[in-house]
This record gives sequence, C-alpha cells and structure tokens, in this order.
Amino acid sequence: MTPQRWGGRLTSRPLPDDPIQLDDASRQLVARSWLARGAAERRAADIFTLIEASLRAVSEQPALIELAHRAIDDELRHAEICRVVAVRYAGRELALTSLPLDPPKHDGASEGLRHSLWIVGQCAFNETTASAFLEASLEQAREPLARAALRELLSDEIDHARIGWAHLTAAPEARYRELARWLPRLLDANRREWGRAAGADDDRFAAHGWISRAAIAAAVDSAERDVIRPGLEQVAASRS
Repeated sequence: MTPQRWGGRLTSRPLPDDPIQLDDASRQLVARSWLARGAAERRAADIFTLIEASLRAVSEQPALIELAHRAIDDELRHAEICRVVAVRYAGRELALTSLPLDPPKHDGASEGLRHSLWIVGQCAFNETTASAFLEASLEQAREPLARAALRELLSDEIDHARIGWAHLTAAPEARYRELARWLPRLLDANRREWGRAAGADDDRFAAHGWISRAAIAAAVDSAERDVIRPGLEQVAASRS
C-alpha cells in the first residue's frame, strides 16, 4: 500500500476558496497553465514508479526506496492539486491529459549505470530544479489559492531531491566514477528539459502562480549555480 502524507487527504490544509480577481479570458489562460502543470505532475508519478524500480534494481537502502514509493503518491496528489486549481480558475470541470513516459536511453551505459543515471537525473537534478522553480513561483504569487497550492507542491520536492543526492553520495567508488563521467550530460539534459517549460510571456500572471519564461530561466540558473554544482563539489570532496 502506498504511504500517504496526509492520510488520504489532498492537502495538509484545505485550499482557500477566495474570489479570483481576473477577467474571464485571463482566468482561462491561467487555468490552462495549471492544467498543463498537473499533466506534468501526473507523468512524474510514472517517473517515480521507474525510480522506485531502479532503486530496487541497484539494491539501494530501504529508506530511499520508501521515499520513492511515497513520491508516487505525492505526485498523484500534486497532479490533482493542480487540476483543482485549474478548475477553480476556469469555472468548469477539467480533465488532465496523459503525457507519455519517455525516459532517456543513456546509450552506452550498462543496465546498472542506467538505473543510477535515472535516479540522479530525476531526483538530484530535476527535483532540485523543481524546488527552485516552485520557490520562485511562490515568491511572486499573491493569489491565496495559488500560494496555498504552491506551498503544498514545494513541501514534497525537497524529499524527492534527497533521493538522488543520497544515492550519489553512497554510490560505490566504481559506480561513482562511472556516474561522474555522465554528470555534465545530465546537467545539460536537465537544462534543456527546463528550457521547454511553458512559462508566461511576461509577469502579468505571476501573482496567480504562472511565472514568466525569464523567471523560470533564472530559477534554473540559480538551482544549478547555488545548489547542484556546489552539491556535486561537496560529494566529490567527500571522496577525496
């Protein structure tokens, strides 16, 4: 049975139902942005199913496997939170679209290394970047509904990122040396993926949780500069 953070409830506290101060056309645009985010979160649940299997395949410690197992439920809950926010903005019922799961092939990597690359790429790099993105979104958000939803999403991402950092730190020396050769490619792939994020043209909707492409790019830069690269340096130093 999948462990749940809030005993089966969607959020730690009910989402506020305050009136949304936007014209209808703008509300529909914001609704679409939250619905797209929900679809991405739903796919993340599938990704964490893959991550859990990868952790088991490399015989990772049970605590990390449990975190990954719970992350599946977290991401399903995130998807529903985003859908609920989209419905509130749109003023009508909406359904999430299904996005395909297409994990990177990592051609040339052994099966065991491929599992580790998925774990590090998704958790240490993508989830760390997602935390920076959500922090930037929360910093600009003013609408109570958007702020509450973003807080709920952010509260889980740090644990998800920990999976990758713990796996990288505890990797046997031979596996770490293999991983180290792939890390620049993982960083480039992470940056490219976040470059496709559907940001707004400008800051008009930042108060409603939909930040601009420029703000997303700044968050990606910050995550890499201030967290990921120093983290990699610290891991390397701990092995010297």
